[in-house]
Amino acid sequence: MAIHLYKDSGLTQQISEGTLTSPDSDTYNGTDGQAKDRELFIANEQTTLTANITSTQTSISLASARFADGDTIIIDNEQMIVTAGGGTTSLTVQRGQNGTPKAAHTSATPVYSALTYTTLKVKPVDSSGSDESNWCKVALTQAELDAAVPGAELTLGDKAHNATLSFWRRFSVPAGTPVQNKTDLQLRITGVEAPV
Repeated sequence: MAIHLYKDSGLTQQISEGTLTSPDSDTYNGTDGQAKDRELFIANEQTTLTANITSTQTSISLASARFADGDTIIIDNEQMIVTAGGGTTSLTVQRGQNGTPKAAHTSATPVYSALTYTTLKVKPVDSSGSDESNWCKVALTQAELDAAVPGAELTLGDKAHNATLSFWRRFSVPAGTPVQNKTDLQLRITGVEAPV
């Protein structure tokens, strides 16, 4: 999937996937028990142009390396296929793909992976050892967290390539929890991915 979880609405603090380089983490009082809420955001792989491009230019420069060779990207309404430079900030692209008109684009314009998602869902999972997934609740709004079922899956719905979805999570550490660094609680996102 070319979507990611972020801690902020500006999409600058991506939560790591499969590593602990940037986890969704907090410190809790396990002696007395404690709960903390956080709004999280889901968005497509994206960056911005660092220079203007003409309607015929096939070399583009990006603010960060986000796409691989063969990926379809979308800038404004134009789709392009990355033909070289994947994994870098300097890409070579085929313009005007899938019947979209070639156009000029200005610096700082967002560049998205050209994928949409349907039936997106998020579910707390515990990947090893005893199952503490019921320490986590997820809901569309913070107010709905009170009535959410611990460990239950949340349906987020459909997402366009340039849309950002948000939801809330609450981790509740029970009283009498021993000191530990819990690294196996995760939020799993599932859905159907399709080209724009």
